[in-house]
Amino acid sequence: MSLFQSFFISASGDRNQCDDLNAFMKSHVIVRTVENLVSSGQNCGIQILVEYKNSDENEKSGKRVDWRSSLKTDEQKTLFDGLKEFRAKFAKEKKLVGAYMVCKDEHLATIVQKPEITVEEIKALPHANNIMLKDFAEDIFNEFQRLLKKDEAGEIPF
Repeated sequence: MSLFQSFFISASGDRNQCDDLNAFMKSHVIVRTVENLVSSGQNCGIQILVEYKNSDENEKSGKRVDWRSSLKTDEQKTLFDGLKEFRAKFAKEKKLVGAYMVCKDEHLATIVQKPEITVEEIKALPHANNIMLKDFAEDIFNEFQRLLKKDEAGEIPF
């Protein structure tokens, strides 16, 4: 099954936009791309629609998925980065082998896309059975709520 992701590359040359597109394309099985020139008012650049195979097909093929690049907004990416940082520190505090023992990037991406998520929903995320996500769901939830409050207060730059 194919999925679609849209990217906009500004004519002014925003390096982050290019990096996001490149990271996304390196981590997914790309079926095709369609480019469209955009020139309207202040928006001038190239809109790129990427058709790619879903993550299950990527996992079966052994290809890593860059979950951060699949997020749609800068806010989601910043929240994702904050949760990743928390997860790394938390795993170190708990003396775990790696951050993946707390949860996967897939789980963090799902969480930041749903600000109203509950602890129970975090515990029920797919592929949570072989890791400790169920044990650490409340800690992750509390950190996510803290990050959301910082965002609302304007303390997280986007």
